Amino acid sequence: MRYLTKSRYKLGLECPNKLYYTKKEAYANQKDDNPFLEALASGGFQVEELARLHYPDGVLINDTPGDRYDYDAKVAETNTYLEQDNVVIFEAAFKYNNLFIRVDILEKKGDQINLIEVKAKSFKKGHDKKDVKFNSNWNFYLFDVAFQKYVIEKARPSYKVSPYLMLADQDKTAQVDRLNQMFRIKKNKENRTGIETITEQVATLKLPEQSVLSLVPVSDLVAGIESGKHRILKDFAFEDSIAVLAKAYSEDRYIGHDLNFGECKKCEFRTDESTKDKKSGFKECFGKQMNWNEADFEDATVFEITKLHHTKLKMFNELGILKLQDIDDSRLMPKSDSKQVLNGWTLYERQVLQKEMALQDTALPYKLLRNELKAEMESWKFPLNFIDFEASTVALPFHKGQSPYEKVVFQFSHHIYHENGFVEHANQYINVEPGVFPNFEFVRALKSALSHNDGTVFQYSPYENSTLNQVKAQLEGSSEPDREQLINFIKSLTSPPKDRNYMGELWKPTRGMVDLCEVIKAYYYNAYTKGSNSIKDVLPAIFRTSPRIREKYARKIADINMTTSNFPIDHIWLDIEEGAVVDPYKKLDKPFEDWDENFERKSDIEEVNNGGAALTAYGLTQYTDMGEMERGKLKSALLKYCELDTLAMVMIFEHLKELTE
Repeated sequence: MRYLTKSRYKLGLECPNKLYYTKKEAYANQKDDNPFLEALASGGFQVEELARLHYPDGVLINDTPGDRYDYDAKVAETNTYLEQDNVVIFEAAFKYNNLFIRVDILEKKGDQINLIEVKAKSFKKGHDKKDVKFNSNWNFYLFDVAFQKYVIEKARPSYKVSPYLMLADQDKTAQVDRLNQMFRIKKNKENRTGIETITEQVATLKLPEQSVLSLVPVSDLVAGIESGKHRILKDFAFEDSIAVLAKAYSEDRYIGHDLNFGECKKCEFRTDESTKDKKSGFKECFGKQMNWNEADFEDATVFEITKLHHTKLKMFNELGILKLQDIDDSRLMPKSDSKQVLNGWTLYERQVLQKEMALQDTALPYKLLRNELKAEMESWKFPLNFIDFEASTVALPFHKGQSPYEKVVFQFSHHIYHENGFVEHANQYINVEPGVFPNFEFVRALKSALSHNDGTVFQYSPYENSTLNQVKAQLEGSSEPDREQLINFIKSLTSPPKDRNYMGELWKPTRGMVDLCEVIKAYYYNAYTKGSNSIKDVLPAIFRTSPRIREKYARKIADINMTTSNFPIDHIWLDIEEGAVVDPYKKLDKPFEDWDENFERKSDIEEVNNGGAALTAYGLTQYTDMGEMERGKLKSALLKYCELDTLAMVMIFEHLKELTE
């Protein structure tokens, strides 16, 4: 039997058509990542284990080894425990028709059932964006709980079920140091994930009083779902949505639900270079519902328009208009259009420009506001400093006194571009030692790195600004002897947070960082980016556009006027194959390519070539008991990745420089 589980029900709520494509080898799925690594990066395993410690007498319905998942065995074991008047069960299993659920924590007191869904997500009571309410941040979590409640009540009608979410509470702080270090992750022989040890320090915690997790009752919100007041699929009331999705999944039938451009834009069932031998559910949907053929998919669509407001996407959906060639500029016009951060194109102007360039066959793939860009660049002071950070945010705090999801900043890279064109990888910092809180040491190292000149400092996106502001708040609550100097250094670089809930100090930076991404958005558009301003899309577009950049970086490092900290001097940044540049991130060494298989390896990661992989690699160094040799391999891979990130910023600057000369 094909069971509709809570994860499949959620998928069906996103788009009923997705249920037909899920778990089929023939179809590409961009979300087919390693769930172990995903949970590792988010801290989900640690949160789940801490939640269970709130109920020390709880019993676990364990997974049994083997290829076939035995649904009936899980239900039978659960039923045995439910014969007790009072019991707490972890992963309790319930089945009704072809509906099947596992409950994170189930607390039974007579015929009263407390259904507790544990999430690594954080909440903050009273906060506009973070409090639990029915909105886009929480609706899928609430439907998940409602679905579980429905199955339990159908399977066991005599039970009274009260639903809860257990979440990381940002109003709480850790009562001990290294809380997130106290749950060590392992994988057993069946490749299943578990927690290896819990230190004596955790055992001394008074739970739940001293936990950073809190129970949030959601009965009223779930009642709104059950009554039909709250919906995700507008055509179906809650119980109807379950019946329709369960029947279609059981029959392995394509539902043919109307296209929802908002979800279509994010659809994971599409192919890319790595999955081009598989079928595309995305294309099949458009073929069935819009009669598109292969040629139609070559045309530019509204999906590509940068920062297209969801109300506009909804309007185009209702009109059945998807291709840019069918859209009048006036339909892109917002109610009000403010200028960008810099004095360049507005968002609307940029969207219209993007549309025009997508539809025109022009000699140049880019457009720029040359005079405005040149004026902006002339305000920069040499030598130019390019910095990039890597930071981890996990649910269980790193340090005593910290709240969930405070950043741990473990790495930076620093390139300097001198006025004579010399490119220097001048400084770097990394700390992957388990249990070490690196933030203050990180800021000291950054302060030292940037103190050797007074040139302009660049970030790409506001990430570095917001990260330093979080460290500033941590310093303000610390007793570090140099905290005032470090706080003043941070204030010299950053702007105050723009969060409307922020009620803290305001200041004006004396050496405020320039956001290179804002420079791109204001003055430069490259059609090859298809509207994306991500550095991972802007960089390849520049490679395609600039012969000068290609020629320079297709040579060995030893033959370029530059230095490196982590690569051999015969390394070539850009390989050219069949006239096209190979993405330099894909050329980064695989950390364990030459690993001696006679030595056990704790990490389950093959590449560190994007931000998510970097966070995962750091998590592996913290939560698994790896040896120094293995830790060294990951450290080396992280250093190379971060150095390439700041070099990418240098390359973007060099391209802008050549266009204004």
